[in-house]
Amino acid sequence: MSGYYQLTLEKRCSIARLHEDGQSIRQIAAALDRSASTISRELKRNSGHTIGYRPVHAQERAAARRWSGSRLERDHALREAVLDRMAAGMITRTDRRAHDT
Repeated sequence: MSGYYQLTLEKRCSIARLHEDGQSIRQIAAALDRSASTISRELKRNSGHTIGYRPVHAQERAAARRWSGSRLERDHALREAVLDRMAAGMITRTDRRAHDT
């Protein structure tokens, strides 16, 4: 296994199939070339008490946990607070490139 990569929907479907077949976490991990802790965490994080592990639901939840865009784009209240403070002169707009040198 080289480096870290996200579980794909295909891998999650394999986890579900192998888990339903009664395979152990270590057997599933070996079959997918992933660590046992990854499989254990995936099953624990995305399994319901009544419905069990569902790969499509797990994929949707994983996508929802990933950050997308900047914090100011995601958090409208924060964006408004920053813009209000900028308008009041409490915050000045800086060129990031000047600080990166």
